[in-house]
Amino acid sequence: MRRALSAFDVTCIGLNAIVGSGIYLFPGKLAAALGPASTLAWVVTGLLCLPLAFSFAALGAHEDRTGGPFRYTELAFGVRPAFVVGWCAWVTSAVSWAAVASGLPSYLGSFVPALGAGAPALLVSGLVILALGALNVRGVKLGARVTNALTIGKLVPLALFVGVGLFLVKPERFAPFAPQGLGAMPALALMTMFAYQGFEVVGVPVGEVRDPRRLVPRAVVASILLSALLYVLVQVVFVGVGARASAAPLPDAAALILGGAGSTLLALGGLVSMLGFNAGTALCAPRYLQALAEERLLPPQLALVHSRFGTPAAAVIATTLVTLLLMLLLDFDGLVDLAVLAVLVQYLATSAALVRLGRSPGLKLLGGVSVLVSIGFGFGCEARQFAYFGLLAAAGILLALGTRWSLSRSPPG
Repeated sequence: MRRALSAFDVTCIGLNAIVGSGIYLFPGKLAAALGPASTLAWVVTGLLCLPLAFSFAALGAHEDRTGGPFRYTELAFGVRPAFVVGWCAWVTSAVSWAAVASGLPSYLGSFVPALGAGAPALLVSGLVILALGALNVRGVKLGARVTNALTIGKLVPLALFVGVGLFLVKPERFAPFAPQGLGAMPALALMTMFAYQGFEVVGVPVGEVRDPRRLVPRAVVASILLSALLYVLVQVVFVGVGARASAAPLPDAAALILGGAGSTLLALGGLVSMLGFNAGTALCAPRYLQALAEERLLPPQLALVHSRFGTPAAAVIATTLVTLLLMLLLDFDGLVDLAVLAVLVQYLATSAALVRLGRSPGLKLLGGVSVLVSIGFGFGCEARQFAYFGLLAAAGILLALGTRWSLSRSPPG
């Protein structure tokens, strides 16, 4: 496979995966629950996520095969536990891609009402999925360029919101700092953690990264630190200009700063953010499938690399078609929470892998702290989420057993 991804590419993959719809939706909810102390919520959750990100960075420095958390778990605990991690990561990536693609027309409808609902909306969602799949068959660099452009496109409106808004912040709006106390902060931790997740995908396409053992750790750390800084500054501006919770909190806050044009710009930023998530997932999700197929846990044909483009074309096509089918057939309301739990499983497995594989007491301690953080976030999940996760894991295990049985009965050669 071609190592075409640069330091800028992998950093954009991380930033694109982290900075998504959460920052457009959560500032109002946090401010309503915590008042000015909502800025502290981003700081606290960011600090809790740092050891997790550093654990991924540490392991990323010693792995140059595609698969990210799947590979880390495989190195530490063997292929069977790793399969559960990799399988769930792939399925939830496809579900998340389908869900965000299906929601994209509602944002587009703000600008072109005819495309916001019904058959035209399905057509738009389907075309986005197919187009991004085709781009990623043609080349990982092409897919990365689209992701880079959309990452910049989503960050520019947020940077303008912060850059102008900081001059309009009134310090008196931060007193009292916690008018309702801090009791709601633990309950909101899972929500803010959802906004921070995404750094784990940086190591997934590592087999196509130039000098991955140097670039991947740097990209992981850079993406989480830059995202944390952006989140805190956005919340400071939101509170400091007197914005309130609403259905579209950031566009409404931008209207206070830049008028109607600012509101339109942030609404456009939300649309670009959703497109960016689609592009980043289209690039990374197939690499989970490829890694599983390389270990013959899924049909090995899914690991085939295109002879001309050097991409895992079979995995890209399979992921694209599954995502399209999910978008057309399923109701995603009950599956959104599943993505959070599946990511926590990746965090827990990677952290435990660092405890086992760390070459120094400091790395083992970092892994141990990350294990505790992962478990702590897990206490915020509900019983039904664990039930969904169990069913998902069981389905994958049955598929893997079927693949192994089929391969064992195949004639040699």
